[in-house]
Amino acid sequence: GSKENRYYFSSGTLVQLYTCYVVRGQTSSVRGFDNILYLFEPSKMSALMMHSFKLGLSGSRQHSTVRTAPRCLPARSRGSVRRSCRSTTRHVVTMSANRQWILRNRPDGDIKKTDLELVETPIPAIEDGQVLCKNMYISIDPTHRIWMSDAPQYMPCVELGEIMRAVSIAVVEDSKFDGLAKGDIVSGIGGCQDYFVADGATLNKADPSLPPPEQLGPYSMIIGLTAFYGTTKICAPKAGETFVVSGAAGAVGSMAGQLAKMAGARVIGTVGSQEKADWLTKELGFDGVINYKTDDVAAKLKELAPDGVDCYFDNTAGPVLEEVLLQFNNNGRIALCGLINQYNTDKIGVKNYDMILMRRLTVQGFICIDQLASMGEMLEVVKKGIADGKIKYKLDIQKGLESYIDVVNMLYNGSNQGKLMIEV
Repeated sequence: GSKENRYYFSSGTLVQLYTCYVVRGQTSSVRGFDNILYLFEPSKMSALMMHSFKLGLSGSRQHSTVRTAPRCLPARSRGSVRRSCRSTTRHVVTMSANRQWILRNRPDGDIKKTDLELVETPIPAIEDGQVLCKNMYISIDPTHRIWMSDAPQYMPCVELGEIMRAVSIAVVEDSKFDGLAKGDIVSGIGGCQDYFVADGATLNKADPSLPPPEQLGPYSMIIGLTAFYGTTKICAPKAGETFVVSGAAGAVGSMAGQLAKMAGARVIGTVGSQEKADWLTKELGFDGVINYKTDDVAAKLKELAPDGVDCYFDNTAGPVLEEVLLQFNNNGRIALCGLINQYNTDKIGVKNYDMILMRRLTVQGFICIDQLASMGEMLEVVKKGIADGKIKYKLDIQKGLESYIDVVNMLYNGSNQGKLMIEV
């Protein structure tokens, strides 16, 4: 194939610097990724990234609580965890079956049942140098909706007929690769399926000091690095400044707000429910919260930020962004992390765009895969913040691969609580 791009992926505390080659028009040797083959070269890791592998990450989680839903497996008392069984009727899977979610249609608006199909295929055999893995936890992220579309994006879209892409934590079931043995816990792009086969060199062993779900949560590139880089490197709030974050009860938004508090900023978050508002103010120490569903956003923002806004960490775009633009101080900073408000709708222009000029604002879009040089620094800050009780987090663990469509839509209807994932 032809080298097209370099992408970077990480899961939990393990920093994976991958050089990816995209092969189109043939069946991938990595089973389950037809037409797109990712060959990873861990040898390309810099000395800085290798150093981050060695960071101790035991961390204290004594400041958080655990909630367990009925009929579900007991939750570990690490972090704030919600475990939910989505139905009492389970899809029976035999040892010879591999369930896979296949993208059938480009979603128009909300993701519908007809957009993906759950199929069963035989569990693939492995060849020399390969590893058979069984997914344990699949990361559910807003970018799934982007990958389902064929709009221009930061990496190749998922083609129709392909397995839905996802980062996962998995256990090795069989190995013909010297570096991995049966029972090892690994991370990689396992996809929305029960089993996957990968070249052993493309996988990384998970950190044994952390439960697998946490390695998709606060210590991951997807969550930890995104919040850290957008807050500390782009917004860079100073003591006494006002920092606003949208999607503030989400995994990234809640961490961004806490990092801003650690820098001495006054932090205001936007949410869609009173339960989320209470969590931010009563447990995380946010200075104020706006419920965009019930509050007059403009009036509430003026009340909470009478001296104007200095920093905005944007996860949503849409009406909240338009109101914040009107209340910026000169030389404010915007970290553009996400646009979840318009992922399921037609793209529309931003009102009040002229305020970027009038208030001399700096706006920077960013993707976590570009910021690996900050991974080691992030891990040190987040580890200490959790140990000191200054960073708290929630893991929302939903049960069952068959529930994928319902679970991914939780990101867009606001029913998730913290980092969303599926326990396979």
